[in-house]
Amino acid sequence: MSLTSRLESNFIREYNETFSFTDFISPSNALSSCAHSQQAELFVSRMASFISYSSEFNSLIGYKPEIKLIASRPVSVPFAHEGGAFVPTTNEVWFTANQLPIQNTNVSRVNLETNQIELLSIQPSIITPNGANYFDDSVYICSQGNQTTSGGIYAVNPTTLVSRLVVNSWFGLRLNSPNDVTFTRKIGGGKYMWFTDPQVAYMQDFGSSPQLGSYVYRFDLTTSELRPVITDLVVPNGIAFDLNETTLYVSDTAPSSYGHGTFMVYAYDLNKHGLPINRHVFSVSSAGIPDGIKVDKMGRVWTGEGDGINVRDHHGTLLGVILGRDLCQSGVISNFAIVGNLVIILAQEKVWQLKLTTSVL
Repeated sequence: MSLTSRLESNFIREYNETFSFTDFISPSNALSSCAHSQQAELFVSRMASFISYSSEFNSLIGYKPEIKLIASRPVSVPFAHEGGAFVPTTNEVWFTANQLPIQNTNVSRVNLETNQIELLSIQPSIITPNGANYFDDSVYICSQGNQTTSGGIYAVNPTTLVSRLVVNSWFGLRLNSPNDVTFTRKIGGGKYMWFTDPQVAYMQDFGSSPQLGSYVYRFDLTTSELRPVITDLVVPNGIAFDLNETTLYVSDTAPSSYGHGTFMVYAYDLNKHGLPINRHVFSVSSAGIPDGIKVDKMGRVWTGEGDGINVRDHHGTLLGVILGRDLCQSGVISNFAIVGNLVIILAQEKVWQLKLTTSVL
């Protein structure tokens, strides 16, 4: 890890590049022996598909990681962007397309036995779908809406593909563009749906003027009470709980080409009423923004970021990175699914399957 925090002078790295592409400004013949050694190590890592910072990550992926391509489309068709909802009753992972360059209603699923991918005919269709999660026999999908239709969250029957609206309003004010969703059943003795609702649709010019701030909400699935619970983030994005439902993770992702945006994942404790308290920085992305979040049974936090999937322990220490640059043209992994010992990687125009050495979720 010392290479990540202590380099010889005159080094430089572009923010949108991965750490491996850190370089030295001085000509090679002017570098010290230490800088030469560091440069050689960085050059070698540029050829890698994984970067490990720990023996724990080595044990996870194994000596010869098994990764295979499931599906590929043209780069102009980013059909595998978000979601990553595992449906245990059908052994499928559901995912959604990027709304850029064209707004769409595309939700697909991949069968984990056959690796066949199917574009779903959900009725009524879901406008600009994004994050997704499975809970109590339904797939819940975030709709980012458009100029005329409010963003909201819909529940879809995975057998009939019939959708129903769950929530799209807070006291008559339109939600913005719900981005990601998760669930709890241990907190406060009830079943709650938690979701992020940034003003992304408006920011990206496909949604109407916001009526609400960029909030994180808790929705009571029994009483239908919708309650803003986090109101001080810039662009709340990914959201997940640990399996004990004692820690809430939320990514805040206002991008900036000059490195002045917010690239944080925050962790929250919960008070006796099941409300988030004690916010603290869990991690900061060193490339791009942190997007989708998954937490495995060992408490490790997996985050889709600008350089791939970053894996950290429950303290926030970076264990390793599944690099995205060989998986899709942009190198950006927004989301993924973890199913047992499989990681289904949603790599924009491609879908990959990585086999881990052990079941983690």
